[in-house]
Amino acid sequence: MKIYKHSLILIFVFFLFSCGKETEGLSRITYYVDLELKGNSTEFINLGGTYNEPGWTAIEEGSDVSKNVMVSGSVDTSKPGLYTLNYLVYNADGFPKTAQRQVVVSDPTPSPLASGFYKVSKSSNRTSQGSGPGATGSKEYASEPSILIYQVSPAKFYISDFIGGYYEVGRGYGPAYALTGHFTLNPDNTLTANDSFLAGWGDSLDDLVNATYNPVNKTLQYTAQYAGAYDFNIIATKK
Repeated sequence: MKIYKHSLILIFVFFLFSCGKETEGLSRITYYVDLELKGNSTEFINLGGTYNEPGWTAIEEGSDVSKNVMVSGSVDTSKPGLYTLNYLVYNADGFPKTAQRQVVVSDPTPSPLASGFYKVSKSSNRTSQGSGPGATGSKEYASEPSILIYQVSPAKFYISDFIGGYYEVGRGYGPAYALTGHFTLNPDNTLTANDSFLAGWGDSLDDLVNATYNPVNKTLQYTAQYAGAYDFNIIATKK
């Protein structure tokens, strides 16, 4: 019995030390980098101007690792457009942290309609085509999504979503379901659609009607007719 007990103890000790070596270094804490962009998440630059990077800070466990941040993407200030810059940094264990900035290059020609973000009113709605604006707002506009508008040439503007984020934000379908395009601001402050495209379904606007801009309260109001079935009655005001 003594031999048995001693053997059992030896086996237990061997097992204990074996487990210790096998699991050594498997449990540890990793510290992710705290990456913050200076400036704005969206920067606006005049056509022909100069883009000056506002910079960033990257801190890992109290140490400044900003020099390790890698930036991809570029901004061509000779062409109006929306440019994306991506920022990437890894911590000591190889785990990534990312950030993104958008840069808008717009035509600075004076216009009553300013480039920038416009807040879609929660009273905006979708109705059956030809039935007129609804009495109450659609739930898809309850969060009052923002749309981006900027001038690409005198009186011609890019719009990030003619239907005000209904599918992209309100339904949560994502950016492929924004109905992007361009419109012209006429001398009488009416709007004329030039082109449009919704990538997710590969189609475009039917028409843009009753479209006006009020320069006093900086508000756009229009009906975007789509898919032969719907009227998107949009009210959007400069933020």
